[in-house]
Amino acid sequence: MDELVTRLSGAAHIEPAKAVSAVKTILVFLDKEAPSDAVQELVQAIPGADAALSEAKAEQDDDAGFAGFGAMAAYHALTAVGLSGSEVQIVTKELLAHAREKVGEETTGRIVGAIPGLEAFI
Repeated sequence: MDELVTRLSGAAHIEPAKAVSAVKTILVFLDKEAPSDAVQELVQAIPGADAALSEAKAEQDDDAGFAGFGAMAAYHALTAVGLSGSEVQIVTKELLAHAREKVGEETTGRIVGAIPGLEAFI
């Protein structure tokens, strides 16, 4: 997870704490919206991601959801943790590039394809 946080912090010029919040938000979103086997493969391929996802789920209110539909729901959640619109786009692109490196194009494509509008961010 440290590698991913460093990558996102550098690319988007954000503080590591904000990058951690973004990753947790994205992981929870993917866990709810993307194919579970593909998300599980991704989480297992990123050291520390499983713990981050579990922690993020525990921190989240049981009734908390993502406002909106598809990628816009994730966008709103990421702006709620303090990212600007351009930072959301950079973080999303970098996270998906990292995913491709870790689990390949096919698994990443299944995740992206399952979320309406996500391709517009990448």
